[in-house]
Amino acid sequence: MDLNLATVSALVRLSLSRPREAAARLIALNVPDDARWLGFVIVVGLSVLVGQFSVLLMGDEGFQGGMLFMAMFQTSLLLGMVVAVQGVGRALGGKGSFPDALLLVAWLQFVMLVFQFLQIASLLIMPPLFGMITVISLVFFMFMLTNFVMALHGFASAIKVFVGIIFSFFAMAMVLAILLGMLGLGPGGL
Repeated sequence: MDLNLATVSALVRLSLSRPREAAARLIALNVPDDARWLGFVIVVGLSVLVGQFSVLLMGDEGFQGGMLFMAMFQTSLLLGMVVAVQGVGRALGGKGSFPDALLLVAWLQFVMLVFQFLQIASLLIMPPLFGMITVISLVFFMFMLTNFVMALHGFASAIKVFVGIIFSFFAMAMVLAILLGMLGLGPGGL
């Protein structure tokens, strides 16, 4: 695959319109593991920078704890998502591998950067659109994630995958809440 602007933008458009096909193409590229990890790190860095810029535009002073904290948080969040996509899918009979899950989650985050840029543009040009773009981005995120998981694991039912994703998010949120509570980092613990 020739990595140029036209190819990347075509793959972004494919991811938004036919995400299962885009995921299959990405997996078929057989990208080396080093490149998958590098892509993951680049996407985390870009997400943190774009997120910081968004926060500054909204008038806040930036992320508490700084950009290093946000990079660690974003990395942990996305790695947790990779583990969940691969692990839960495998536990439910899927065939996907960790490297392919890493590639797809990194690509999904890259595509979501498009929506972050749209949100920034809306803040600068027409702030009332910000909320609508946020909702649209969430819909596309779930649509793409569902289809990426289907392509990764060979699942046939989008409804079952979607419900599995929702239950997995709730389960991970509960585990995280319990862990944070045990560490004294709950709402009253700070």
